Amino acid sequence: MPWWNDRVFYEIFVRSFADSDGDGIGDFVGMTDRLDYLNDGDPTTTDDLSITGIWLMPVFDSPSYHGYDVVDYRATQPEYGTIDELRHFIDEAHKRGIAVIMDLIINHSSSQHPWFSESGLEDSPTSDWYIWEDEAPDWRGLWGQNVWHERDDNFYYGIFWKGMPDLNLRSDAVTAEMYDIAAFWLDDVNADGFRLDAARHLIENGAVQVDTPETYSWLGDFTGAMHGISSDVLILGEIWTDSETISSYVPDSVDLAFEFGLADAFLSSMSAWNAHDVEEAQREISSLYRTGQFAPFLTNHDQDRVMSQLGGNVERAHVAAVWLLTTEGVPFVYYGEEVGLSGVKPDERIRTPMPWTDDSIRVGFTTGVPWEPPDLGFATANVETQTDDADSLLSTHRDLIRYRSTSNALRFGTTTVVETSAPEMYVVLRTYGDENVLVLLNLSGRDVTDYSVDLGMDVSPGAISVFGRSPDSVTDATAYKPVTTVRPFEAFVIELTTSTDG
Repeated sequence: MPWWNDRVFYEIFVRSFADSDGDGIGDFVGMTDRLDYLNDGDPTTTDDLSITGIWLMPVFDSPSYHGYDVVDYRATQPEYGTIDELRHFIDEAHKRGIAVIMDLIINHSSSQHPWFSESGLEDSPTSDWYIWEDEAPDWRGLWGQNVWHERDDNFYYGIFWKGMPDLNLRSDAVTAEMYDIAAFWLDDVNADGFRLDAARHLIENGAVQVDTPETYSWLGDFTGAMHGISSDVLILGEIWTDSETISSYVPDSVDLAFEFGLADAFLSSMSAWNAHDVEEAQREISSLYRTGQFAPFLTNHDQDRVMSQLGGNVERAHVAAVWLLTTEGVPFVYYGEEVGLSGVKPDERIRTPMPWTDDSIRVGFTTGVPWEPPDLGFATANVETQTDDADSLLSTHRDLIRYRSTSNALRFGTTTVVETSAPEMYVVLRTYGDENVLVLLNLSGRDVTDYSVDLGMDVSPGAISVFGRSPDSVTDATAYKPVTTVRPFEAFVIELTTSTDG
């Protein structure tokens, strides 16, 4: 298996994670100061998250708070700090066994980028670096939006908005520049790879604006070039669509892709108190990908936070965490998710400051005034309050990430959806060699007693619960019931001993 299957990643919005200088904006120094929270480098301690991968949202120079419209691909956002400070952060992460991948925005730049200012002019070296037409074509974007924007009596293509003109990746010069930029961050700053934003939108064929053969080919060439720099580079695609299409990019175009369909199905099942959607999605996933070559998650920086989608119910959030951290693939945790940070769009409200303490408006994030007010749930949804509580959501994340790091079945194993007679129950068996881990979740708010689990194998006494209550003694292996009554929103992770284990 590739090295990334050994990891649990953590998504960080630098602006909101930790502020070191009191200006209310997170920075590289503050992020470095908080590394021990994620992983202190000592496997014998239990008060860190044991995170082994970090995805940094954009850190390039940009006029926007979010950073997805870049004006200089070889400079950091001044509010975050210097390249040397970022390099120091990555070096310190590596000392703790944490890989770091960076957001790379290759579909578009900012309209304030010098490339764009000079584009469209006949004698400019970047004249064809963007997509220009004399007259706007008579078609619109995927969501019915205007994608042709006027400048100086000509029209340029920008799928997301006029401030983000799409780069012309058919141009050899643009492609060479993107290769060179990526090599700079890999070689000079020691990044371990990239998350490619808007990866399915790269090259259009007229009105066909996604998933074109040219997009697949460009990504495959880029990934191959990055592997030529180092075979260990991870190229992760954001391909926000159905699972069948996402999987078609892996592994020939990108190494790994976020599994949006699986995330949607799990949250749908949680909402319906019925496991059908996530069971069907899991079966589909198993047929589409090589084992574990996708990235599961709950929500990210573009979606209402999972705690808000679960109605603020902490018990349901525990179940969601168990699902994510025991599922197949390479899990990604959005910062603050581990303490139950909530948030509903607009986007600024799903990217609020990390709640380290219950300290009024500052929440331990800054000594000044935060760039964005914290989420109002910070009184209980914060690190300080939860860190010594063995039953907290934070402890659930710590315990399961640590256990996952020792379990071959969870990191590398196959997944079998196990038949059960209760529609509220989601049950899967994770298997690697002779190691079997049973994950059993009650997605409903009611007791479940009329259920049984057909494991299709003999189970011996001695099953060990690594999460949840201790299971009852086995009396019938073909109608296995870990406990007589599964309580509302209860979760179990059980190491099974089969009869062939002796």
